[in-house]
Amino acid sequence: PTMPTAGDRTKITFSDNGRIVAENDYRFFLLRHSSLLDSMVHSEFVSTKLQVWTKKGMHKLQELLAKMGYPLEECQQPFAFMKPNLRRRLHEKIMSHSEEYELTNFEFTSFFRVTGYQSLLSASDTSYAVTALLECDTPATAVAAVGDGKMDEDRAMAEAFNIAYDALNPNVAPSIGLNGLANEGHDAASLVNGGNLSGNTGIGAGIRLAMSMQRNIISTAVSLVDRNAINRLRHFRYAYLTCSSAGENQTARSDMIRSKANGSKDDAPTHLFSKPLALSRLANYLMTMHRENGKWAGNKSRPLVLMAEKPQTGTYLVVGYEYPERAGMPTRNKFGINFELTAKSMNGNIRFD
Repeated sequence: PTMPTAGDRTKITFSDNGRIVAENDYRFFLLRHSSLLDSMVHSEFVSTKLQVWTKKGMHKLQELLAKMGYPLEECQQPFAFMKPNLRRRLHEKIMSHSEEYELTNFEFTSFFRVTGYQSLLSASDTSYAVTALLECDTPATAVAAVGDGKMDEDRAMAEAFNIAYDALNPNVAPSIGLNGLANEGHDAASLVNGGNLSGNTGIGAGIRLAMSMQRNIISTAVSLVDRNAINRLRHFRYAYLTCSSAGENQTARSDMIRSKANGSKDDAPTHLFSKPLALSRLANYLMTMHRENGKWAGNKSRPLVLMAEKPQTGTYLVVGYEYPERAGMPTRNKFGINFELTAKSMNGNIRFD
């Protein structure tokens, strides 16, 4: 039997609600909840292959869409509202130009959950949404974190975990939404072909946060490169991401949020990359970007160390990322021992995760 492609239409009846189906999916970021153009621009696969942050790269992407016969106006529409014939032929059209634009392997085997009549929610979209709920600071996590006026990271993490866990439940909504108020009901079942992303809880809220998070990852990576803020040493490269002091490594204002909880006077900015997975994804994007353009390949390859300021606790989060020669190739991370040896030589408070 042949594996169905991402362009195939899966016939779903109402009784199939909750069933898991296997289909191929595109390597485009949150395609069903965005426009075709935006999902390709913010896709790590497409953006690093074509370097869409440059004028030349964006022109190349628009040229690809034109050769496919897809008007730019249609590509800027929400994917669910594109003309049906364009959606149906997407796989065929990309396949015909994939080699020319080095976009082979533009799809992967995935799983979809039936969330309603003729509605599919992909495993990758769910993963991005839940990750964003875990990693992004919100007023709800701030309420949990600030009790006696001091920052309690463990309580904030526990609250974020509960919000993310509740988002996976198709029937039960959490009692508190992302805004710290009573929720408006769970929205997973209403994500029909793009769905309702306006709620304060559930997968829809996570998808909104995931979109913002991905934009910040790409813009921060491009900013670090444009400002030559990544320093090279003999054995590794490193960069600082700060938000409380001026300097060449200062992070853009879009990467910070401010929050107050329970009347606390603590109004310190919260850094987007002060969470381990967000910072790891930034490191991965930087590695992929430079592997594709060849600037960090061969004898120029080095591991990467990123240090993100955590102003509310007066500390830094440090991530060490080894350079994989090929995308997806497992690489043993040797930074654990090096971090431990460095920590012993320093007089400071250090915690390993």
